Amino acid sequence: MTVSVIIPNYNHSAFLKERINSVLNQTCKDFELIILDDCSSDNSSVIIDEYASQYPDIIRYYNDSNSGSPFAQWNFGISKAMGEYIWIAESDDSADPGFLEMTLAVLKKYENAGLVYCDSKAVDEQNGIKYLISEKRSSVSKRNWNEEYINEGKKEIADHFFLGNQIYNASSVLFRKSIYKKAGGTDPSMKFCGDWLLYLKMLQVSDIAYIPLPLNTFRIHSGSSRNFYFRSNKFLKETIKVYKYINSHTDLNVRKKLLIVTRIVKIALLRFYHMFI
Repeated sequence: MTVSVIIPNYNHSAFLKERINSVLNQTCKDFELIILDDCSSDNSSVIIDEYASQYPDIIRYYNDSNSGSPFAQWNFGISKAMGEYIWIAESDDSADPGFLEMTLAVLKKYENAGLVYCDSKAVDEQNGIKYLISEKRSSVSKRNWNEEYINEGKKEIADHFFLGNQIYNASSVLFRKSIYKKAGGTDPSMKFCGDWLLYLKMLQVSDIAYIPLPLNTFRIHSGSSRNFYFRSNKFLKETIKVYKYINSHTDLNVRKKLLIVTRIVKIALLRFYHMFI
């Protein structure tokens, strides 16, 4: 078994069939499919059971109570995974049939790369395309997002990841299970920034690669966790936690960059606050 595909689901029955089909229709067939349901209150379990009856190799796990964290589910799913490579295929997203074949080829080509990610299409609830992530990035970044790249992990942190999570959607990533374990897995206490922290830890011990093709589709909808990011105090607390990690695990050059950024953010927040007092 080469790849373990993990679908962590919570109340995404409206999109679950599309997600499962997009996994089953991959051109690369050397994978196991693990579906995790985090005590959904919709009819997700009915859909999962229907697929499992049709495809007996599908592995299912149902939580009796909600874990409260997608990253607790990541850890659990990966603890059950048999594959050398991991794809966290979030349940409200979908993928091009060639996603696994192309990302797997990159990791096999670059042995030092712990993870590879691709460009993504953002769509609405009706699958209407809103934009490409590469288009958004090009307006704020000097990097050419239309070209494939491979970068040393620590340099990637110093160049980009200290500012924020440069991987907009977890479904766009394929990573090595060995590097995930070496990095210590995800922090199950986190709800929003656990993927960013995980990637930082993985980049400390491996390199990163990028494919400039929109092989991943991520959905923006009313139930997306992305919609709650900036309205949640927990998001701010988790961001500070990640900054503390960067400050204690990177060299002086990165720490100086981070200090400048945090000062700018503090000034912006103070100005925003004084507008309303």
